[in-house]
Amino acid sequence: MKKSPLVLIFSILLFAQHIDAQFILNEDAIQFSDSCFQLTQDDFNQVGSIWFEEKISLDESFEVLMDLYFGCKDSGADGIVFGLQPVSTSVGQAGGGIGFSGVSPSFAIEFDTYQNIADPSEDHIAIIKNGEMAHNTTAGSLAGPISADVNGDNIEDCEFHQMRVTWDVTTQTVTVYFDCEERLSYTGDIVNEIFEGNPEVFWGFTAATGGAHNTQQVCFSYTTFLNSFDDVVICPGGQLQLELSGGQSYSWSPIEGLSNPNIPNPIASPSETTTYIVEVTDECNVPFMDTITVFVDGDTVRFELANDTTLCDPETIILNAENGTPATYLWSDGLTNPIREVDYAGNFQVTVTLDDYCVTQAGAKVKYEIAPRAVLPEDTTLCLRGTLDLDVAMPFGSAGYLWSDSSTNSTLSIIDEGNYSVTVTNFCGMAVGDIQVVFDVCDALYIPNAFTPDFDGINDEFALYSDNDVKQVLQFEIYDRWGTLIFSKSGVVEDLRDFKWDGTYQGKIAPAGVYVYVVDVILKDDSVQLFKGDLTLIR
Repeated sequence: MKKSPLVLIFSILLFAQHIDAQFILNEDAIQFSDSCFQLTQDDFNQVGSIWFEEKISLDESFEVLMDLYFGCKDSGADGIVFGLQPVSTSVGQAGGGIGFSGVSPSFAIEFDTYQNIADPSEDHIAIIKNGEMAHNTTAGSLAGPISADVNGDNIEDCEFHQMRVTWDVTTQTVTVYFDCEERLSYTGDIVNEIFEGNPEVFWGFTAATGGAHNTQQVCFSYTTFLNSFDDVVICPGGQLQLELSGGQSYSWSPIEGLSNPNIPNPIASPSETTTYIVEVTDECNVPFMDTITVFVDGDTVRFELANDTTLCDPETIILNAENGTPATYLWSDGLTNPIREVDYAGNFQVTVTLDDYCVTQAGAKVKYEIAPRAVLPEDTTLCLRGTLDLDVAMPFGSAGYLWSDSSTNSTLSIIDEGNYSVTVTNFCGMAVGDIQVVFDVCDALYIPNAFTPDFDGINDEFALYSDNDVKQVLQFEIYDRWGTLIFSKSGVVEDLRDFKWDGTYQGKIAPAGVYVYVVDVILKDDSVQLFKGDLTLIR
């Protein structure tokens, strides 16, 4: 399963912490988003590593869920290592060792994209110890190598791939999943057999390139080490919004004091100190658990910011978070005043902190509507066969529409003459518009079938005649009986009398006889009409 990176972020609104301050970046590693790091760029002899600045204990189980990007070139190199080691937060070196060769003592999972000595031909996964990257000895190999993709496909494919590593301290088992598939596991006393009884280790990622190269990146989705709630204190009578993101489903318990136990961001307002447990399921159907204790303590605070409301432009609303107790205020847009006047739509949330101890939140959703409009064209005349499309849809917001023919759409197509009206209503009022439509014959185009260009001032030209019904002449052509084009004219009509043939061809008098005309015009109702016929030139 190939995908874009999934980021599962656990946070409390206004208490979220970015992970960048918790990692040591070495050599060519850079951070390009809150949760993503580039270990190597697509260049020769790169090396990059990131290490969590504090050690973790292998006496506790953990889950690591990451999205790994191995680049776009199947011939690239060299791969990414997830490693555990007590040495330092600066280890890493270039070349085929994927930045982890020789690190001892250590435990690592390599995702190798280049075939070195004793490597399988496909991109592969292996579990190793003490930085022994070669697979032609058993000194460092703990499990694998095995193809990374369950089908043996190339993973240097411009896609992010999900990596999941679990450590179960009870069974002393490490399990590696790749793109939702279990690929490799190892059971052993890692602490005593590798780390000489010391469970405290650094964890992180390394990558490297040599003569072959690729862009290689790591994006954090979830780790037991990082994604934990900070316990919070809310004031009696207060509330706080909990917030998660990145999962597929959510289940909170207990449900008491929660606005909705099955959404990522319920509002918690327990009456007494409560520990909430949340289970989040990701797109691989993997569950993750976390807890947060919401302590209820401090001074009682109760205030109603405002009910959710809809305003009619240019109305405003006053949002007042004051409650008679010394406090500090922080609005979701950064303002710190307790009272504010709002003249635009938005979701306005404020966090109130009493005595730098307990907090509570409140919010108000403000919508804006403009006064309804029912703007129709002026009374108009249409051509027979014509239609007139009317549209009175409001540019935003909701509205109701009622036409004189009882239809309720925002649009109406008129095909019959008559008086039409529409009433538009919304939260802010009502507007009425009307129009009278008259139909007329628009194809009154007369084309003669003979003319006498003898310069006597009577019927000397072959011309088109209409009562202002022609908007444009697309084609006005005369052919002789052998099919030779002897006259042509087209264009927008300002005066139809400009479209005429005087009976000459290339400056000479055309002979008497029968000719053929082709006339293609746009009428004032925008319909296109084609006329063909015979024309007799008489001399």
